Amino acid sequence: MATLQKANTAQSNIVFLFIGIWLCAIIGFHNTYTVNFPHFKGFQWEQHFHGAMLMSWFLMLIIQPLLIRFHKPQIHRSLGKISYVLAPLVCYSVFLVTRMVYLRESAIRPQDSVLGQLSLDIPTIFIFGLFFILAMINRKDSAVHMRYMVATSLLMIGPGLGRALIIFGGMPFPVAVTAVYYVSEIIAVLFLLNDIRKGNNVKPFVTIVTVLLLNHVCWAFQSAAWWQSIAKWFVTHAF
Repeated sequence: MATLQKANTAQSNIVFLFIGIWLCAIIGFHNTYTVNFPHFKGFQWEQHFHGAMLMSWFLMLIIQPLLIRFHKPQIHRSLGKISYVLAPLVCYSVFLVTRMVYLRESAIRPQDSVLGQLSLDIPTIFIFGLFFILAMINRKDSAVHMRYMVATSLLMIGPGLGRALIIFGGMPFPVAVTAVYYVSEIIAVLFLLNDIRKGNNVKPFVTIVTVLLLNHVCWAFQSAAWWQSIAKWFVTHAF
């Protein structure tokens, strides 16, 4: 009973991490997106759809732990069923924006540069899907389920925090991107070390850290022939 209570407490407290990441997104996208409300001149529908899906995912991430905190497990499970629709829509929204940016940038930039930048987006589609699937497979094990849901939020640190570092910190784009990769990896490693310290199941965060590192590798080697080939194959068959 004590172990279950500790798991429920941890699951409910994780809401503070989700709120923090959401605030980073709000701050980071203000000057480049929300400041244009309500007319949003120059923006495409794909960007609005993408923003709506991500905000919906954040809303779910924040509400679900609160339902645990206030002892509403039935509502938690019922609301969780929405994720079976919402998660694929999140992936699809990333795909749509990726395609939009690729088609726009291909007209004005060298092909290898555009394919290299896709290392930010193509892996995210599949990694988000992977973490969500693992969370759902382990939905009856709340501790493991929570860890993979946390992992989906770590993927969302980059866009908001990266823009904030560029706009408010004056960081060059590549430096900001590399920095946010390190931030998400450090957070994941801290969670892993905490699980090791407490004797918890370490498999989820070992998996998460490994996948995040592989994601970083794609960015670091975006000019390599192997990534250029993967990106070229993807755009040829998907776009």
